[in-house]
Amino acid sequence: MKIRQHPRMHGILIGDEVYCYPQHLYARVVETFPAAVCVKVAMLSINGHLELITSPQLWRADDIENLSVCRYCGTRENVRVDATTGVPFRVCTSCKPT
Repeated sequence: MKIRQHPRMHGILIGDEVYCYPQHLYARVVETFPAAVCVKVAMLSINGHLELITSPQLWRADDIENLSVCRYCGTRENVRVDATTGVPFRVCTSCKPT
């Protein structure tokens, strides 16, 4: 049986930022798989004192969007943060609405 890559995984690289729709979180990719990404999410641990720990999570390709590329055309060139939304989506200079 041949493993096929999910269509959303084609442009995702280690180090990219992705947004997870069900959890309303974004994080940096530390590992990629054919249909998922592994990210590390910072969490507060309360064991007598507050401690900030990083927890690895596996996010499905269906639930994520790559924030390191233009939201419309997928390029990595000349991308800027679109400040009109609460999520740091990126738009390139040629796709940016005027």
